[in-house]
Amino acid sequence: MFFQRHILCCSTMLSLILVTPVFAEGTGYIFVSNEADNTVTVIDGKNFEIVKTIPTGERPRDMRWHKNNTQLLIAASGSDRIEVLDVASLEIINFLEAGEDPEIFSIDPSGKILVAANEDDNEVTVTDPDTGKQIRTIEDVGIEPEGITFRNDGEVVFVTSEVTNTIIIVDPWSGTILDEVLVGNRPRRGIVTPDDKEYWVTNELGGTISILDAQTFELIDEIIFEKPGMREGDINPVDFAMTADGKTAYITLGRARHVAIVDVASRDVTNYVLAGDRVWGAALTADEKFLVVTNGASDDITIIDTIKKVAVNSVPVGRTPHTVRIDD
Repeated sequence: MFFQRHILCCSTMLSLILVTPVFAEGTGYIFVSNEADNTVTVIDGKNFEIVKTIPTGERPRDMRWHKNNTQLLIAASGSDRIEVLDVASLEIINFLEAGEDPEIFSIDPSGKILVAANEDDNEVTVTDPDTGKQIRTIEDVGIEPEGITFRNDGEVVFVTSEVTNTIIIVDPWSGTILDEVLVGNRPRRGIVTPDDKEYWVTNELGGTISILDAQTFELIDEIIFEKPGMREGDINPVDFAMTADGKTAYITLGRARHVAIVDVASRDVTNYVLAGDRVWGAALTADEKFLVVTNGASDDITIIDTIKKVAVNSVPVGRTPHTVRIDD
């Protein structure tokens, strides 16, 4: 359990939140990649104080856990590599080959291969995360590929193509392109439901989510976000977090400054929670009582109480925070 209690003070100003954490496993640290600062900020989940600011390569963006959370892999897009952070020492200890400008990447459930999107080259790179060596390159995955999502069985990867507005379904083990599906305007990130039945993708400029059958790749539904006071052009869905039971999804809405809460079964938007400016990345604590999101234009993170559905704290980090991961 990440947090045991909190006290919410005035919502109109930054308040000191008293928190008593109870950690199961892990350090309890919150890791945030700062794209414009070339750093990763490490925050203590107990008192929200900065433990360390770690220098990285240029434009650190996506981050993924590896080797049972003993390593955090960081996509240093501007340096054309994925860096290996040792969680115990909080030091960069190695680099992985991942093609040019790796932005978003994912590791298959077995931990044997890493697949990264190479936006400038319109391809994806498959790497062995243990040796750090490139295995293969898969070309023609649309223009400006970004999102990389493994199906839970590890057999296929869903790749978002921002410019062609399509999802490219790839067998990364053979390098074969299996299908291509047209979705909304500028698809960014994806997530697969825990039962492996559905693939959800955010359409940033369309202001929607497209839902595909994860097995047949058929487009089956769409979710539209609307809320009084939010301008249509500011509703830019980007990232996801989903509960382990697959019942609730949290979607960051970019310049709309809100996180949408969606009932997965009904597709209904049940609530909107105010966060920071250009709310971007998202991660749930292990007990799912708190959601942490990055705010790219206000240079901070927001901690949201998922029970009360309200923001309870804000912590300044580096410039243009991109991705957040929690080691709890």
